[in-house]
Amino acid sequence: MINNISIDNTSISFTDEGEGEIFLLLHGFPACLFFWNDIKQDLLEKNFRVIVVEQRGYPLSKLFTDDTDNFNIEYLASDIEILINEIANNNPINILGHDWGSIVGWSIVMRSNIFVKSFISICGGDEFPQASVYSKLTYNNKPHYISSFQNPHLSASVLDKDLDLFFRSSYRETNNKIQNPELSMKTMFSGHNKSDLVLNSQNINELINHFSDSSLFEPISWYSNIDKNITLSDAWRKKVDTPSYFIYGEYDYAIQLTPKLNERILKLGTDINISIVPKAGHWLPITHKESVLEAIYSFVGK
Repeated sequence: MINNISIDNTSISFTDEGEGEIFLLLHGFPACLFFWNDIKQDLLEKNFRVIVVEQRGYPLSKLFTDDTDNFNIEYLASDIEILINEIANNNPINILGHDWGSIVGWSIVMRSNIFVKSFISICGGDEFPQASVYSKLTYNNKPHYISSFQNPHLSASVLDKDLDLFFRSSYRETNNKIQNPELSMKTMFSGHNKSDLVLNSQNINELINHFSDSSLFEPISWYSNIDKNITLSDAWRKKVDTPSYFIYGEYDYAIQLTPKLNERILKLGTDINISIVPKAGHWLPITHKESVLEAIYSFVGK
């Protein structure tokens, strides 16, 4: 059953199932509440209470706005904090985030408005670099996709035209290590080359149907706030004591665990753990579910 909570100018959709210690699951881009179905089911069978959120701007929680500022990190984190304060009865929670969900989750950890017992990031991090970092990168004279996403109206107008191609391009399997990946918007999100997919055709069609009445504008608008997010995060950025686990795929070309990123992550807190899943790409909760679950249960002591 999908529930809703009204927050300011939007309604956030979520599911809340099971009893016991709480796990909060936060999806990334381009996903939705149903991304976590397999992981959620296993957590429920292990007697966890599982809360899954469709985040601000996605089809079940869209705002119907052209104002990109509505998708900055303060709003994204506050949505989750208000929800948890409303339904969790001051119980501690474990946060599991993938991709952008990790960015939101880490902000919640730093803000300390709710008690986070543990934080697990899958193929994510703490925050994006400034947009100027991406503006220096080009691929066959095409900008980095995050540079393109600084204009969400234009990017969405291109990608909305063919959602089948968009999702097939987004959910490609990565079968080998790419030294210099092509990270333009065209290649990443409209360059499907019939390589292996992490989803079957039914799953792709379900995503298309889920997004069919919604433009990708609002989810892409998250990216257009990365500079503002750095400024906003200055108000709460700190070294934390929350036990935190960052998991990466060896073949993830969207978020690569470079030595520089590894060093940065280790400085985020006093109890930071990092691991790499061998021969895995960006979609670990789908392709390497057992590795993710093993990491979760070993980390939270279940």
